Amino acid sequence: MASTLAAARPRCRVDSLELGALPDAVPSARLHARAVLREWGLDALMNEAESVIAEVVTNAIQATRDAALDSGVRLTLKFDGEGLLLSVWDAVPIPPAPAEPDADSESGRGLMIVQALSAWWDACPVPAAHGGGKLVRAILNMPKA
Repeated sequence: MASTLAAARPRCRVDSLELGALPDAVPSARLHARAVLREWGLDALMNEAESVIAEVVTNAIQATRDAALDSGVRLTLKFDGEGLLLSVWDAVPIPPAPAEPDADSESGRGLMIVQALSAWWDACPVPAAHGGGKLVRAILNMPKA
């Protein structure tokens, strides 16, 4: 009976990666996520996850550099059997603000991409007692078969 229950409920999987607030962190985060998702058998989420991660990690790095902080960013992946929660922490408590780029702008569309690819996303401050800064989170649902 216990083995039947274990088989019915997928094991929660969690992975985390600490990154420096450097330009090379974005491709490193994408490659890491690709490897983890492949290991977890979540190839169906790979393209969306890489795109969301690229946008959110880019924002976290830019915020950290703009604030001249000597801290990194942390990417966390969590799969509960139904959806993939992507979260990125950085030390700057100011939430990302959606931009309204014009047609000629080469940037400013990152949060629109996150919103379009995610079932849900948000940004929330992290209390100082827990390290401060902010957490940007997005959920990607498994595609319907």
